[in-house]
Amino acid sequence: MTNLNQINSQRQLLRVFGGLNEGYACSEAELSEEKNFSSRGYPALETRKPRRKVREAAGMNGMYHLNGLLTVEGTTLRYAPDDGSAAVELKGALSDNEKRLVGIGTKVLIWPDKMSFDTASGTLSALGSSWQQGGVSLTVTPCDAAGVVYTPNLFGATEPESPENGDVWLKQAEDAPWSYRDALKLYSTAGGWQNILLNYCRVTCKGLGEAFKAGDTVTLTGIPSVVKNAYSSDFSGDVVVDDVAGDSVILSIAPDIESVLYYGTCVVTGRSVVWTAMDGKTTQTFDGPFPDVTAQRRVPDLDWLTEHNNRVWGCSSTENVIYACKLGDATNWFSYRGTAADSYAVTVGSDGAFTGAATCMGYVLFFKENGLHKLYGTKPSDYQMSSIQCSGVAKGAHQSLCVINETLYYLSMDGVMAWDGSLPTKVSASLDEERLSHVTRAAAGGLVGRYYLHTESSGGQRLLVYDTEKGLWHEEDATGWAMCSTGRQLYLWDKEAIWAADGSREASGEEDTVEYEAVTGDIGIGSPDDKYCSRVTVRLDAMERTVVTLWASFDGGEWQEMGRVDTAGKRVRVNLPFVPTRHDTMRLRLTGKGQIAVRSIAMTLSSSEGGRVNGGVPRHG
Repeated sequence: MTNLNQINSQRQLLRVFGGLNEGYACSEAELSEEKNFSSRGYPALETRKPRRKVREAAGMNGMYHLNGLLTVEGTTLRYAPDDGSAAVELKGALSDNEKRLVGIGTKVLIWPDKMSFDTASGTLSALGSSWQQGGVSLTVTPCDAAGVVYTPNLFGATEPESPENGDVWLKQAEDAPWSYRDALKLYSTAGGWQNILLNYCRVTCKGLGEAFKAGDTVTLTGIPSVVKNAYSSDFSGDVVVDDVAGDSVILSIAPDIESVLYYGTCVVTGRSVVWTAMDGKTTQTFDGPFPDVTAQRRVPDLDWLTEHNNRVWGCSSTENVIYACKLGDATNWFSYRGTAADSYAVTVGSDGAFTGAATCMGYVLFFKENGLHKLYGTKPSDYQMSSIQCSGVAKGAHQSLCVINETLYYLSMDGVMAWDGSLPTKVSASLDEERLSHVTRAAAGGLVGRYYLHTESSGGQRLLVYDTEKGLWHEEDATGWAMCSTGRQLYLWDKEAIWAADGSREASGEEDTVEYEAVTGDIGIGSPDDKYCSRVTVRLDAMERTVVTLWASFDGGEWQEMGRVDTAGKRVRVNLPFVPTRHDTMRLRLTGKGQIAVRSIAMTLSSSEGGRVNGGVPRHG
């Protein structure tokens, strides 16, 4: 009888596909290169959803979502409300540079312009305010908490006889008749003489009341020394506006108890200061010249911004200071009144410039390239800061900060990091470290548990997508120079138009055509023996109007076309079988346009030694 070799075949089936792995250890179930695949069909390998063009846009300086999509395009601010009401367009409203945007309440704050856009009213206003005397006269006079200025009709050291209801008596010391130590009293028939405390000053000048609001902390300059000596040294710096009335502001002050000119009014001009006592007769003139008085509600220059617990937080690399605004009031950054609503500032001792800011897990976080400053607490009196030496945000990657499912993701010099409240951990081990370490600019956004990271370097642009639940990376075509997450949508800007990442969630707009490519890792690298592979079958679902081409490369050789499918107008389930050339290793490649989902790759193979199939056993018959 003839001796026959009995071949023992083995069938290998790949049904669980990993993501992008650009390292040496890329397995046969992972992708060494790819474009426009995603983990949405996991364990199958499925192309990303088509994007949908929202509208054309050029010169994007910033995007932010708060009850609608706000964009800054060149010097124009555009806002499209979520409720479909009329859009707002403010041309020439802002400077033409990159913006730092943060939301608080119904307002979007814009740096470095230091402006506030109210999404409810559609108006833009300045956060800071300034006023200058401008050569007109300015009047300063003491008043009560309600801003009432009193004119006594009775004077002297002894109590008046037979006072009438409403009489005002200035009880004077003979040696200092206008001193703060004197007492102002108001008579009522029901209660007799009652002291009136004049621990406020009413300052009146044209336009002054329009520039500020109640509760503002204002920095004064140019106040003559005679005014400070008469009323309070508080006029040398920051004062609190207690109320506003017309052209007047009511300032809360700490009176100078040693003043001998307290009970009187000062009229300030550039030439002189004229002090007139409350009796209207006694005057003193102090010759100038005097500079214009100025008042300013200051707003700091901030590099990076975030919001937490109804406060906007920011940092300044120039000063190495972290700031927080007054509680619920982003127009006041220097309000220190000893209350829980105060502003807050702290100097940081670490070296280097700040590179980003974010809020996560109840902490306010400020990053440098080699560290993290973490602040926590509920009010200024119990705020605490701790500093950690770790991989911080890389320079130019401030827009890569993104919170997804209570975890903060960002790009560092060491790769993409995840911070969940303890120490940052690296999640980009499967990506090319060399390409990530030379990124000059990065932006990021989140959608349904995926972290979208757009990077720019000398080697070009990339859009990397990390599935935070499955731990898989994928790469899409590089759209995303600027991004904005809304919760239900992610908007990406490609320097020409704004695109919605999930086109199925938009009611209108042109869909893009998905051009895809996927290259597997080396198949067969796990065994040192040569393989005899008799058949390979790629099974996939192809949607309408989809073109699929299957390629193979053997032992690092040229790509060879192994099959092609054009679905035309119907959805089909496709098997792409081929008989490969004998090889040690093989790679597969899928290219095309449209939508596909790779379900499995089946291989029938046997190992071999020399030219003889291993496993062939002589059979005698």
